[in-house]
Amino acid sequence: MAVTSVRVLVTGASGAIGTPVCRHLHERGHRVRGFSLEPHPDLEDSVVGDLSDFDAVRAAVAGVDTIIHLGAYPDGADFIDELLEPNVRGLYHVCAAAVEAGVSRLVLASSLQVISGIHKEGVIAIEDGAAPVNHYALTKVWAEEMGRMYARVHDLSVILARIGWFPRNTSEAISLAGYSRGPSVYLSHTDAERFFERCVESANPAPGEAVTMLAISRPGGERRLDMRASQEILGHEPQDTWPEGLPFPYE
Repeated sequence: MAVTSVRVLVTGASGAIGTPVCRHLHERGHRVRGFSLEPHPDLEDSVVGDLSDFDAVRAAVAGVDTIIHLGAYPDGADFIDELLEPNVRGLYHVCAAAVEAGVSRLVLASSLQVISGIHKEGVIAIEDGAAPVNHYALTKVWAEEMGRMYARVHDLSVILARIGWFPRNTSEAISLAGYSRGPSVYLSHTDAERFFERCVESANPAPGEAVTMLAISRPGGERRLDMRASQEILGHEPQDTWPEGLPFPYE
């Protein structure tokens, strides 16, 4: 089936997830612009800039239909010195620029870390809310609430993607393999490409709606997380089970 080309901005384009996602969207025929601290190796339209620079963010957002906001400090760190600028101020700049530019869809990267403090038997559902246990996860709760507000107030179509454990290299893959619940929270590189493809190409959610969903691969063994939202709303079906979908060996 032919794909309608969409003008997409990906922040954090040269990061671990952004690099393959930009490449995949470009290969599908979308007009992809990258925004990151470093140029994307495969994009002609690659803007080098900092999320804390509102003018740079505005310039990058101009003329796009959809924003996939992956840019952030990606790990636990000091809130004031490391997290505040990219994860709070940078998030605001992206959302505000999206409204100014008339962007129709905003995809905000959250994290499964927002539910790390939930301890219950059975499946953890989106309706169980959030329970962060560190400041990085707290910035992602803020991102989810920011997205809901911008959908409510500015009529944007917003996807809040709680991203699973995405191994960036062999060492991280080994760590995931040693974690008892690692396979159940794993996100493969190829499933990440498929998930964000659906975020760009799906007609859902509608303007004014914000939907929280998981971006993870098929769980190995017991299912602990409710994956229905991405399946029912985006039509996304993950294909990989740990350790499928890695571009490098892990042992």
